[in-house]
Amino acid sequence: MKTKILRSALLFGACLTQVNAQISRPVGAIEGQLHWQILENRSDDFNANLLDSSKWVSAPKDLVIGAWTFDKNNSYIENGKLKIKATQETHTRWFNDSCWDGKAGGPAKRVERTLYYKSGAVKSLTDGVYGYYEAKIKGVEVFPGLSPAFWLYSDGHPYDDRNVPGSVDYSEIDIVELQQADWHGPGPDDADPINVTDHNLHARLVNENGQTFWRRPKPYPDAQLLQYHAPFDPSADYHTYAVENRKDRIFWYVDGKLIGSKKNLYWHRPMHLIFSMGLRRQLIKYNGNCQRADPNPNTVTSVGFPEKATMSIDYVKSWKVLPSIWLENLADIANNTLKKDTPLTVKVHYHGGSDHYVSTEKYGGIRLNLVEKNHSGIVKIVASASNTSAANHDKKYGGVVEITLDLTNVTATTHLPDGHYYTLAPVFRSSNGEDVYLTEPVNPLTIE
Repeated sequence: MKTKILRSALLFGACLTQVNAQISRPVGAIEGQLHWQILENRSDDFNANLLDSSKWVSAPKDLVIGAWTFDKNNSYIENGKLKIKATQETHTRWFNDSCWDGKAGGPAKRVERTLYYKSGAVKSLTDGVYGYYEAKIKGVEVFPGLSPAFWLYSDGHPYDDRNVPGSVDYSEIDIVELQQADWHGPGPDDADPINVTDHNLHARLVNENGQTFWRRPKPYPDAQLLQYHAPFDPSADYHTYAVENRKDRIFWYVDGKLIGSKKNLYWHRPMHLIFSMGLRRQLIKYNGNCQRADPNPNTVTSVGFPEKATMSIDYVKSWKVLPSIWLENLADIANNTLKKDTPLTVKVHYHGGSDHYVSTEKYGGIRLNLVEKNHSGIVKIVASASNTSAANHDKKYGGVVEITLDLTNVTATTHLPDGHYYTLAPVFRSSNGEDVYLTEPVNPLTIE
């Protein structure tokens, strides 16, 4: 038993060394809590002279919009920033129009249409599913009419289960859409002010007949729509916008502050990361018959384009969250004298990791040990308790549990051999087969 304990202590020390070396973490993340692993293939400080072609593609061919054109010339690197601009350029483009006869859903016909604007889009070459994605972005001065966006979307459709009812044909997570000036009422033309940011979810599903249909945010606001009234004008300065896509839930952050979360129902497809500038209803028009946005020749303007119509991205960072565990109010526990006749209740936070979860193996869930140690390491476990609910299906990906230790039979600190002391050691077995410990040790506890 002692050999196993000492081996665990060595593994714990190795984890500390690895995590302390990993200094990159999101805005608002607290040292000693979550473990982070940077994903370099979807991270960039944009300090090169040109867009890194090993990571990014400009104006991706799969991103086709019928109301304006994405052009490679509208995205570029300048002074350590990724710039994406909208330009007023009247031009024509051939378009596969499935609503050429005014009826949606029919066979497409190739038509040439006149468009009035060009914009930019930059997409990551690689994709992924679960993780944490953050960018520092400044919006545009032109408002309303343009929407700088940072989002995730899948492009692997049709998938092998394309004809299976209930399968997902397309996944999209809007990390942020700035300055949409969307219509939410109470009047039909009441556009949102510039400080309202949108963080929504879109999916295309397969129905019982094997046909695809869209599931959009507005018909399902509780599940897919999230608005945030920011205490700032996003066009005036840089702010960070982030999302964590976890197997059970999706979490959105602005400047490191959690602003909302939704249950993860359909967003499990590999998704690319993308920056783009979209046009909105003041510069385009919604075609109800065709269920799409079309160019609007009645609102064309060149005022402010492109000098006030250029979004700026300072950086983008992507991480995997590694399996993690930490204690709430760690300093308070260590600074207070604990009584043997009073049970010690501790709140233990945990994250199963972007690609893993809390396993029932070995510990049944989360285990909290009170450990006697000396300068050589762990001497013995003097009290222990577990919370098995952390391994339940609805909790195994992350959360917080309470665990209570009975201190009745614990020797008072003053009666320990010289050099011996007590500390807390929470642990769980990850689905990756590894034991997960604290990244920072608990200071010695005093028990009397």
